[in-house]
Amino acid sequence: MKILFAVWFLMITNLLFALSPDKKSLENDNPEQVLMIGNSFIYYNNGMHNPLVNLIRADKSLGKDHRIRKITINGSSLTWHNVKTYISNPFIGSFTFDKNNNLVNLEKKPFELAIMHDCSRCPISEATKPMFHKVVDVHSKTLKDANIEPALMMTWAYKDKSSMTKKLAKEYIDAANRNNILVIPVGLAFAEINKNFPAINLYTRDKRHPSKLGTYLAACVIFSSVYKKTPEGNSFLFGLDPNKAKIIQQVAWQVSSDFYTGK
Repeated sequence: MKILFAVWFLMITNLLFALSPDKKSLENDNPEQVLMIGNSFIYYNNGMHNPLVNLIRADKSLGKDHRIRKITINGSSLTWHNVKTYISNPFIGSFTFDKNNNLVNLEKKPFELAIMHDCSRCPISEATKPMFHKVVDVHSKTLKDANIEPALMMTWAYKDKSSMTKKLAKEYIDAANRNNILVIPVGLAFAEINKNFPAINLYTRDKRHPSKLGTYLAACVIFSSVYKKTPEGNSFLFGLDPNKAKIIQQVAWQVSSDFYTGK
């Protein structure tokens, strides 16, 4: 395992040469009210928010009051999302139904963190790259004005287009640094698994959307990056093969740790 970590270390070092995040952590080290904004990348497998909140709940040191909402539009760009409406809508998260289908009113709490991502090619296509950077600026200001920390989830390369990884990393890091917000290196973790553990298939048949393993990897990287806690040994395995889940946990922690420490 130490040899594998050394390989990961070298790849991360090469990939992030001149690509380094300015912001290493959130102002709030344990956000409980989280909003995820994106498209089908975080919608697949019953939503990326589900494994994320279960990883959090399995780590007793973080508490038990976390709620994560996701708002997705299939095939969407960040330009399609009206973030101001999402954070001002008094009904979002205000009620649920219990197992007997009775309406249960919930205490409405303000979001503390919003994690955003754009469409798979929007940050690197010449036609849409300017829009990506502009909308990150706009949404970041909207969130900050409402006392909500913005963050970006760096997306991943297509399974058969590994060259996308470095391009996506550059644009997401540039956008995050310009706005002084956290960027979460999910795309780099995908690259690590693809390179070193090809038996772990992170994709569906379209080679773009995440398989259940891919969704779990992304959730582990978010968990590692936001809460600065290792998912290694976490009891929530998302119903996956335990050996594969453990590798995913290790890679998620190693990638996020190296990314923020600049090793």
